[in-house]
Amino acid sequence: MQLTAKPDFDGAEKSHIVDPLPHERRGPSVVVYVWQYPLRLVHWGLVISICLLAFTGYYLHSPFIQGHVRVPFLMGWFRFVHEAVGMAFIAFVLLRFYLFFGGNHWEGWRQMLPIHASQFREAADTMKFYAFLRPTSIPRVGHNAAAAGSYIAVYAMALIEIVTGLVMFNLLRHSPVLNPLLGWIPRMMNIQNIRLIHFLMTFAFFAYGLVHVHLCLINAKIEKNGLMDSIVTGYKVIPIDELNEEDRAAIAASGASRPR
Repeated sequence: MQLTAKPDFDGAEKSHIVDPLPHERRGPSVVVYVWQYPLRLVHWGLVISICLLAFTGYYLHSPFIQGHVRVPFLMGWFRFVHEAVGMAFIAFVLLRFYLFFGGNHWEGWRQMLPIHASQFREAADTMKFYAFLRPTSIPRVGHNAAAAGSYIAVYAMALIEIVTGLVMFNLLRHSPVLNPLLGWIPRMMNIQNIRLIHFLMTFAFFAYGLVHVHLCLINAKIEKNGLMDSIVTGYKVIPIDELNEEDRAAIAASGASRPR
């Protein structure tokens, strides 16, 4: 560490100790089991289902394969796969909502919703890091505040996709369950507009996915805490001095750690 004089992030000029990079400050670490199996199942289930839904959905929007005689029911098969995978997508979203209340400390709703002023400050500092205005990110065991806020937007998009998809599905099936719940929506909005919203959400998901992977790679490169591996194994490597009181209590209660 070296003593320098430079503006702080609020614009005030003062002398201070430069915050070392993670690989320079890493001391004793602990391996923490952060993402349990159900959450990893949800993550990869959503990734695969979104890709399949995008492929089949685009074909339904603009058929790019001719069935001809040998595959006369091609459009029907694409619709069937789209609807079946759509039901799996709904199941994964419902499981994630269950984990907001039934998951571990880092998967719960309190880690997602910005209910404290400190979470807004953390989100602002994290965005400075992503914009290369800050040399280090805010160390967190689970999601940082900026990522948590973005996930709220993702689940909102998922709900829009589910509702618009079920509305179009109900127009064909006339379900006694869906009719009372969603039958009023086509009377409030033209079905073509509903179909367009459903279609455009696909591109919003892909835009989010590109940004999400890019920012995860940045964090993994700088923090070197096993971030990218953790969504496969569930484990992250956390320096002990970066654990706050809540994290220490959660680790002690669950026994979800081991020395590195």
